[in-house]
Amino acid sequence: MVAIFNKTRSTQETIKGRAMIEELIKLLRDRELEVKKQKGTIRAVHQTLPISLVISIRDKSRSAKIAIEPEDDLQDVLADLIESGEDVEVLVDDILSEIRDIAIEVGQLLENKGYKVEWALREGENDVRDALEDILEEYEFEEEE
Repeated sequence: MVAIFNKTRSTQETIKGRAMIEELIKLLRDRELEVKKQKGTIRAVHQTLPISLVISIRDKSRSAKIAIEPEDDLQDVLADLIESGEDVEVLVDDILSEIRDIAIEVGQLLENKGYKVEWALREGENDVRDALEDILEEYEFEEEE
């Protein structure tokens, strides 16, 4: 009898977990992020700049990690924007702020569902800013030549 109860409970938790993931995906899509779901991880990429909000969910421990990560092609996209005359510093600041706000919404949703949330936003923000600094330095060097 205990085995049947545990199996039923496990099935119910799996169903709740799937519903919560679908709710997260809907929230992210409503914020116009491109969502990719992989086993235990949701990656939501901003449409303007390739910067992702990454949510790693661990159902068994009822925990999640929320991080910001630059995509591999961020510097190339920044270079294209600089060449077109875009103020990339303001753009990066605006998008990081937007992603941070969305991360807070995601974190609140997870916490309301009983998940312990680990925040890892600053490292990713720093990586994005480092990529921006690198590309700006590259273009400043080219202008001096």
